[in-house]
Amino acid sequence: MQLDHFILIAMWILGSGGFFLLIPHQIRREGLFALFVFQSFIWICDMFSFYYGLISAPVREFPKATGLPITINCFFYPILFSIYYVHQRKMNNSRFRRIAFFASVTIVTVIDILIERYTQLLEYQTMTWYWMLVYIGFLFFVSQVCCNWFYHQKSYSSKRWITNEN
Repeated sequence: MQLDHFILIAMWILGSGGFFLLIPHQIRREGLFALFVFQSFIWICDMFSFYYGLISAPVREFPKATGLPITINCFFYPILFSIYYVHQRKMNNSRFRRIAFFASVTIVTVIDILIERYTQLLEYQTMTWYWMLVYIGFLFFVSQVCCNWFYHQKSYSSKRWITNEN
């Protein structure tokens, strides 16, 4: 049980450090928006998966509040998505974007599998590793689509207003 709490503390330290070190200051606002979008989708989807017993979390921060692990779902995975999203926006080649997407989803899935296998932070009840890969891929895809839509609309409308004023 002590190991699980040290892993949670390490997730907070690595997540915070990764956010501030791997996301440049100029685009940190985009990273924060991506974090919030992913956080909202994972919260909604995990409420159902924990409620219906697909996944459980025996060791968590607030045991009487919800069955969700707050550090993993509301902090660590959203930070990993925001780091991915900010850096994939710089890529011009669609092949590299697809490779980065699948590599990021695979890395998060491997982290999830290691957490499930060696700690008490997560337990798969009826979920298997390949369904978790599909699930995390779905979360990444939906969050990326929403973030791309938001920034495309913002840049489109600002260009439109600039051209109308001139």
